[in-house]
Amino acid sequence: MPGYDVLATDGLSIIGTVGFFVPAAILVALVAGAVIRDRRLSAREAAEESTREAHAREALPEQDSPTRPRAD
Repeated sequence: MPGYDVLATDGLSIIGTVGFFVPAAILVALVAGAVIRDRRLSAREAAEESTREAHAREALPEQDSPTRPRAD
């Protein structure tokens, strides 16, 4: 075959490369998803806590018994 260059490789190197990088990519994606989910949950909890604190600050003080205005 005068005009052709032939490169012979075994399939084990390709399988080894795919067998390493695909699980590594899946693991990185899972960790990134977990971090994003945790930050969203933390932000939601912080927002709910600040809302509760704001409602507590803005709430009217409770009175023991309602008083009527005096009619002097």
